[in-house]
Amino acid sequence: MCQTGRFNIRDKCRVNTNWEKDVFVGIKCENNDISINFPLGYDISHDDQELRKDILLLLNTIRTTTARKDSEITEGHKGYNETAFPIQAYIAVIYDFYSRGYYKEREVIYRVAKRGKMDWNRTIKTQKAYIQNNNAYYLDFVTKKNTVNNDEIITLIHEFCVYESFAKIGWLFTSSMPEKPRLKYNEKLFRSVLREKISSTFNDLNKSLFISMLAIVDDQGSDKSGYNYKYGTYRFEYVWEAMIEKVYGINGKEKYFPKTYWNIAGKENPNASLEPDTIMVSNGDVYVLDAKYYKYGATGRTGDLPGSTSINKQITYGEYIAEQNKFKKIYGDDFKVYNAFLMPFNSMGQRWKTEQNVLRVGEAYGDWKQNNKSYEKVQGIVIDIKHLMKISTRQNEDEIIKLAHEIAQFV
Repeated sequence: MCQTGRFNIRDKCRVNTNWEKDVFVGIKCENNDISINFPLGYDISHDDQELRKDILLLLNTIRTTTARKDSEITEGHKGYNETAFPIQAYIAVIYDFYSRGYYKEREVIYRVAKRGKMDWNRTIKTQKAYIQNNNAYYLDFVTKKNTVNNDEIITLIHEFCVYESFAKIGWLFTSSMPEKPRLKYNEKLFRSVLREKISSTFNDLNKSLFISMLAIVDDQGSDKSGYNYKYGTYRFEYVWEAMIEKVYGINGKEKYFPKTYWNIAGKENPNASLEPDTIMVSNGDVYVLDAKYYKYGATGRTGDLPGSTSINKQITYGEYIAEQNKFKKIYGDDFKVYNAFLMPFNSMGQRWKTEQNVLRVGEAYGDWKQNNKSYEKVQGIVIDIKHLMKISTRQNEDEIIKLAHEIAQFV
């Protein structure tokens, strides 16, 4: 378990180079030492409050864009074993604790008394009525009172989960720790109580909390829970592609895929289609976007730009869309097709120092084309990666217009 104590959180943050083995993006805890690894081109904040927002943005981006989370547990010299480290469950428990404190059951106590909030149903069923002039009178009533049970088992389990959450990732929020739990870890008991609570509660907020607590209990019960962990991905290029698709892409892009076939003995045999990353539509024109998590934005070296294979594929995509009658019927005879590579960069870094989050850096073309059609030149575009991560929750029309303008103005 990584218990960090007090440290300068900024000293634990770095931007990976995407060179050789330096490709992991996410959080590591190795030999009781935390490190936070940001993707290529990320501008890390210097203010602690903003820096913590950066880290939460990083975790949320990985969570929402990767179908398979790459999380690892290091186990001595035995190498790496993959596991689904439930970091979001730990974060959820901390958020809930800050919002509501320790979870406590509210009990209703019923008693017979002369005063208090009467429960008519229980009074009628359990107390003797006195009849006078055809009217029923009760000398004693069943009253009810709400009370909080501080020693309920679910409260004690919550104390344990809160403490474990702060021990592992509480440094994201504070350097202080809650008091140690009163109840020691008991996997069988904890799981039984939490499963019953999950199945019986109708309060969505409480159910979500119990589900997160169960994930923590399961993690503690695994053979690997006490060892070092990693939460993140070694393939951030997939995250980059997913963000581009979410912000700029249209649904149903499959109809834009060029297809090829083999005809053998009169039988048509389809091959796998060429598949562009993202299709964007703006003002009646089509933009074929290829998300490239390349190093050019960090190095400025032409050797870190997409090569001939990628360029030729983009031109093929564009030509297919531009020449097909089915697309002319949709967009009109005069619609244009544009091509672009989208790469990450740090707009605040020393290399660029620009207020623009989207910037055109050049264009690629082939000598086998006359290069007089819009799709025959592939525009090189860099996008500030921190900006993209912040807006990658849904399609953004303003960003589409901005990108379309940056591509089309140079063609």
